[in-house]
Amino acid sequence: MKAKLFAIFICFILFLGFPEHGHAEESQEVMKDHMEVLVDLSDRVFQYADANQDAAAASLLNELSKKWNTSTQAYSEKDQHVIGTAMIKLRLLINSGDNQREITNAAVSLRLSFDALATEGQPMWKDLHSEVLTPVSKMKTALQNKDNERFQYLLNDFLDEYAVIYPALVIDGQSDTVNLVNKRISAFSDSRLKDVKANARIRQLNAIQYALNQVFRQSTNTREESMMVLVAIISGIVVCVLVYASWRRFVGERMMGERVR
Repeated sequence: MKAKLFAIFICFILFLGFPEHGHAEESQEVMKDHMEVLVDLSDRVFQYADANQDAAAASLLNELSKKWNTSTQAYSEKDQHVIGTAMIKLRLLINSGDNQREITNAAVSLRLSFDALATEGQPMWKDLHSEVLTPVSKMKTALQNKDNERFQYLLNDFLDEYAVIYPALVIDGQSDTVNLVNKRISAFSDSRLKDVKANARIRQLNAIQYALNQVFRQSTNTREESMMVLVAIISGIVVCVLVYASWRRFVGERMMGERVR
């Protein structure tokens, strides 16, 4: 009897913990359709920005912002902050109109951010591995050749490329790994004008290169892994309930048999 009550209790908890299957599927489909609209708008914003059509890009950015604001409750505070900051940055750059490259980079960054939210496979930001890591290798060569001017130029190039993927990386990446990369890059950038030996800088760059490679090689979908862990836990609970119920039944039948004898 206790086993049956325990099993009923677990089933009740699972029922409360998860929405009705049909309702969940419907909600997921609505969210998927809405995200496709957001991704499409962010892509069009990028295309206009890349074509130097800033007025059209600004108009679509306003539309994107309105669409995003209707669904923010479905995303974490971190994701809301990252997307919101990326949109504000792009809007400010478009309004200033000073640097077209910065406008384009900000539009790319926003596009990558929405892709990181939407994708279930490999996110687009991972395709920029070469663009981000190549300046690191070139910086090491410049340091070995004692070419400080080229080193400073390449460092700026690297920081620009990293800034493009950073919002998407925060959304899609593992926080501890991202924090480690940030600390190493910040420490390296802050000491760019200090009198540091070339060998020491190269060691720092090696550490940055290693950390970035870890980020690019990490699992493509942390959220999917979390769901798999949750499913595994629930499956384990169900199995334990069934085993316990079966064992109680076996013990009960055995005791009943002994009483009959």
